Amino acid sequence: MESTGLARFLFELASDERLGILEVIEEKPLRHAQIARRLKITDSETTRHLNRLASTGLLTKNPQSQYEPTSLARLVSAGFPFFRFLLANREFLQKHDVRVVPTEFVERLGALNGGTFVTGMYDVAAAQERYLRAVKQRIWVLTDQLFEAAVPVMREKAAAGADVRVIRSREGFQRETARLPPVERNYPVRLTPEARIFLAVLDDVAGVCFPTPEGKVDMESMLLLSDSAGHRWAQDLFTQLWNQAREWLGPQTPP
Repeated sequence: MESTGLARFLFELASDERLGILEVIEEKPLRHAQIARRLKITDSETTRHLNRLASTGLLTKNPQSQYEPTSLARLVSAGFPFFRFLLANREFLQKHDVRVVPTEFVERLGALNGGTFVTGMYDVAAAQERYLRAVKQRIWVLTDQLFEAAVPVMREKAAAGADVRVIRSREGFQRETARLPPVERNYPVRLTPEARIFLAVLDDVAGVCFPTPEGKVDMESMLLLSDSAGHRWAQDLFTQLWNQAREWLGPQTPP
């Protein structure tokens, strides 16, 4: 295999101290002694790590003798949250397929670092119901699960002025409505060829369930997103999927 220099570049980054230097100078430019104190390493070690980062094009010294990241370093640092998410959730990622979301959202997985997992079918269902009943402004849901039990709550929230939207898979929705009594909905439903995840975006919290490698959405493990970055990721994902889905106009809507 022809060398591209990538292995060497990654090797230069493969140090807690060098990664620490990039992190602290990302906040603000620092002098040599300041970096050494922040990271609690010796002057000679600091010099060695600074030289290696400089030779790789990741930092530079300004006229005030402060070290600051280059544009290249800022791009590299932008990818760190993604790898932190992968490392923190290795076991989960071995058992679930997160690549079912659009590529740009896979690349933004670092936004989910502030999330926490709710596990167990009962706890996941209880959390969903609790947050759903507390909604004041918004309920956006993408699901292929049996959903008619939630319709009264959704209808109540929509009547009170909440922005309620639902995306269902065409097949699952038609199968469900065919075997259950028709219900009145006062909120829009859109249909998509398949719903490969569960996603709920509420006022200030969101939840996502990913599928197993076999393709079945795991409703016993929900990533709860209550921080702004995670909530924005979920909101942006739902908005994109909503815009791509087709409006359901009632039983007359053709497949």
